[in-house]
Amino acid sequence: MTILTVILAIVAFGCLIIVHEFGHFMAAKAAGVRVLEFWVGMGPAIAHHQFGETDFKLCILPFGGACVMDGEDTDDASPGTLSAAPIGWRALILAAGALMNFLLGFLIVLVLMLPQTNSTVPVIDGFAEGFPSQGESMLMEGDRIVSIDGYRVLLVSDVSTGLSLGEDTSYEIVVQRSGETVTLHDVKLEPAEYDGVQRYGIDFTVVPLSLGDKIQNAVYRSYDYARLVWISLGQLLTGKVGINQLSGPVGVTDVLAQTAQSSMVSFFLLIAFISINLGVMNLLPLPALDGGRLLFVLIELIARKPVPRKYEGYIHFGGLAALMLLMLYVTWQDILRLMGAA
Repeated sequence: MTILTVILAIVAFGCLIIVHEFGHFMAAKAAGVRVLEFWVGMGPAIAHHQFGETDFKLCILPFGGACVMDGEDTDDASPGTLSAAPIGWRALILAAGALMNFLLGFLIVLVLMLPQTNSTVPVIDGFAEGFPSQGESMLMEGDRIVSIDGYRVLLVSDVSTGLSLGEDTSYEIVVQRSGETVTLHDVKLEPAEYDGVQRYGIDFTVVPLSLGDKIQNAVYRSYDYARLVWISLGQLLTGKVGINQLSGPVGVTDVLAQTAQSSMVSFFLLIAFISINLGVMNLLPLPALDGGRLLFVLIELIARKPVPRKYEGYIHFGGLAALMLLMLYVTWQDILRLMGAA
């Protein structure tokens, strides 16, 4: 790993945070809410410039950032404060950071797909010699795989993901066959050696791509990235993966730097995945996150009156403290992994 790739990874991760905070900034300005400070990085400021009503700060730590709005955690409802903004605008301001991360991830994927002239689709073109699970009650040539054990298949990469999520090697597979939807039960699929290669033995169809296909594939890939985050969260909550497998900024930067050394396309796809990951995580209804603040907006909408800002502030402060402890833990785990790999 070179110094250049480490710097590139740090800059890339920092840009994702800046894009997120810039989403809050633009929505706040559109709503007429004063933005008092905009931080790039965290910790003590090493440079700052007052532009209009906003003090833009460059901070010493390259991770993180913030968009500090007037009246963010107070009951001050004077004009120009966040509390005074209509409830719809407040919801948009809070969601705008995540929306910007989703948009950035989608645009990166789309730009990477534009040079492609063809793509593999989840339509069966044929089978390897000796493939066992074929026939009228099993898989057939021309079948478009729709889902595997309920996991929706949009791209051919979803096939391997759906198979990997299965509890055993028998699956319920839904296919489109001759214009009809057919459900296949107990389809046995497991990797075997075909022509000297370990694979499932299914060959898929390659088709040319129009501009519309490229946009659609970029939407599907972005959706897949968000869906994988939800699956990972579910596995974390059910104990299928441990909390020690989480990564913080140090671990993410290390993975980005290693990926940059192998392939720039893989590097930017990973950035897209992390950007969408940030968007999903920030919308979780947890205190201190944007989703937690949106939850209080929803409560205000239903109850017709806001939760007192003082109490909301206490809840967010407690959530922030818990998140900081979790961040310290995962950062320590990242450092231990890096030391073990050195």
